[in-house]
This record gives sequence, C-alpha cells and structure tokens, in this order.
Amino acid sequence: MSKSSKRRPSLAVVSGDGKGAGVPLPSPAGAREFVDDEGLLWRKVRGPLERRLAARMVGTADVMIIGWGAGQDLGHLEPEERAEAWAAVKNSLQVRAIPSFTPYEFATEDGLTLLYIEESC
Repeated sequence: MSKSSKRRPSLAVVSGDGKGAGVPLPSPAGAREFVDDEGLLWRKVRGPLERRLAARMVGTADVMIIGWGAGQDLGHLEPEERAEAWAAVKNSLQVRAIPSFTPYEFATEDGLTLLYIEESC
C-alpha cells in the first residue's frame, strides 16, 4: 500500500455557515469537520469506531481516506485499493504502539459516508 494519494482533500476550518475559512488543519478527526477538494463538507458522525464497524465500512462507505502522519497527508483510496489498505492497518487500530490508526465515520448533508482512518505517529 502506498502513501501517495490520487486526490488530496483540502482541509479548512469550517465556519458556522459551512464555508471554509482557509486555515489549514492538521487533522480532520480533531477538527470534527472539513471541506474536501470537491467542496463537500464532511462532518464527524462518530468515532473512534470499533474494529468490526470500521471493517464493515471498508466495503460500504462512499469514500475512504487514510490520514497519514496525523492527517498531514490524506490518501484517498479507490474501491479496489480498500481491502489492501485495511489489511495493512487493521492490526494497528487504537494500539499503544507507533504507528497506530484510529477510524472515524464522517458524513455529508446529502448522506454520503466517509471512512477516515488517521495514523498517529
């Protein structure tokens, strides 16, 4: 699995009106919401997720992103890349080791779902 991404969602602080303020953020999980490169506002629904729920979302989420380096490098995964990525991180979910990965669920107002897995280092 490569850390390179095909699409890098941009991060912006989101004001109350849903528009990005243009200030870079280190982590979507910490920010609780972010705007991607297509202008979609993603809001954190829940997390950290239990391993079984995260595993289910690998196949059902509309979008899957791994936030390498505490969300500094966002890797958007195509559907055919998800199983390999999940296999590489699943045994490092929420462990007391470095690196560790933590899964979160985000959603848009339109009902799209995002599985975001953040690397802690």
